[in-house]
Amino acid sequence: MHGRKLLTSLALGAATVVSAQNWTATDIDGVEHSIADYVADGKTVLVDLSAHWCGPCWAWHGTGIMEKMYEEFGPEGTNDLMVFFIDGSQNTTQTVQSTMALLEGATGSQGDWTAGTEYPIIGPNGEGVSVANQYDFPGYPTLFLHCPGSPNGVEIDRTSTWRQFYTSWRNACPSSFTNGVVDATLFNSEDPLYCPDDEVTVELHNQGTGNLTSATVTLMQGGTEVSTVEWTGNLARWASADITFPGITVAGPTEYNAIISSPNGGLDEHPEGDEQHYELDVAPTAALATVNFELRTDQYANEITWKLFNPNGQVVAQDPAGNYANNTTYNYWWNLDPSVCYKLEVYDSYGDGIFSPGFYKVKSGGATLIQGGSHGSVGREKFSTGLLVSVEENALEAGLSVFPNPTAGILNINLELPGAASVEYTVHDILGKVVLQRTAGGNQGSQQVSLDMSGLANGSYVLNVVADGMSASRLVNLSK
Repeated sequence: MHGRKLLTSLALGAATVVSAQNWTATDIDGVEHSIADYVADGKTVLVDLSAHWCGPCWAWHGTGIMEKMYEEFGPEGTNDLMVFFIDGSQNTTQTVQSTMALLEGATGSQGDWTAGTEYPIIGPNGEGVSVANQYDFPGYPTLFLHCPGSPNGVEIDRTSTWRQFYTSWRNACPSSFTNGVVDATLFNSEDPLYCPDDEVTVELHNQGTGNLTSATVTLMQGGTEVSTVEWTGNLARWASADITFPGITVAGPTEYNAIISSPNGGLDEHPEGDEQHYELDVAPTAALATVNFELRTDQYANEITWKLFNPNGQVVAQDPAGNYANNTTYNYWWNLDPSVCYKLEVYDSYGDGIFSPGFYKVKSGGATLIQGGSHGSVGREKFSTGLLVSVEENALEAGLSVFPNPTAGILNINLELPGAASVEYTVHDILGKVVLQRTAGGNQGSQQVSLDMSGLANGSYVLNVVADGMSASRLVNLSK
């Protein structure tokens, strides 16, 4: 078992654990919920048993999978599912019972559990403990699934992606989705950032028991029809198709609604989910074509990999062979094509992202374009590069020299600066790990600085010099 799959649960009290759960509890907004009412109404109920102090719970929460399930299949989606976050922590010698302050990130909590959480949260005033006591579970976090009509909760595994979770749910509770032969729906965008020339695309999904062969999909902005696509194809149950609206691109923050009509030439037997709201934006643009990728690993660094793709889907950079070291910062500098939109994917093989204080950042010209870490199995990011390397950058590149090379320890660096600037000198080993760093002020014109590399092991290193958004690199060999 993976070391963070389950955090050993503390005693839940003397309450008797029964085979069925029939709880009623009040959430943090004062709304009362009865699980018996939900399952009697034909809904699946998904219960996330967690604790505010639990690191693995926070990592799972940060993947956004529960939010996505609630968005697509909850009351504002297809209305097939209810999701509950249960903070079951109680007062013991090691833990504190859930309070509103702790749920909002007070000392002793992993963070603000309420931020961005649209589904009900149950915890304070003993409500979470009362619910948790009805379940027999090995530790936090544990998920339970209640199928329609059943008071019996069945433990369900966490997954790397929301689509895998969706598959697990419908396999466990097929009656949740038997809403009609013709049942089309729209999913929200998994990537709301668009490259400048990308056309707006939405995902049509078939939840019906029969094949979906045609539909009208209309894109609306406010009350205005922007574009309509008459789609034809052959989608089996659970299959999806991308619907692209020709000529419709995103130049900035834009909101659309997409609407399905006339599925298979008739009426949708379950129209919930036929309309979807989209909030889209254009990918950030770097100041320069030189881009810095900074990666801070967590205690599970061997799970982390990454790739950078150009618009043709070709890999132009990726993690070096071998595992990263735990809790270590790595920096990479990419000299990319100007005015091109790239896609970065950061992977976690276990599926729970990079634990804080780990992170990844994409920076250029001193500005941070992208940062993330809590991404589940994969974090997808897009960004466009700036213009061609400027005259000032060419001056830095042309004027940089190092000697002696190979060096026995002291490395002298000559450079030309077009203007006064703070200069950062960074030495990386062949795996990209920062092994030496120094920052010093620099005046306009020629200057020389020295770095003492005698404390490093013999081998090859990369020196990177950054000044006011300019970047240049040299390969350095150390032989003592």
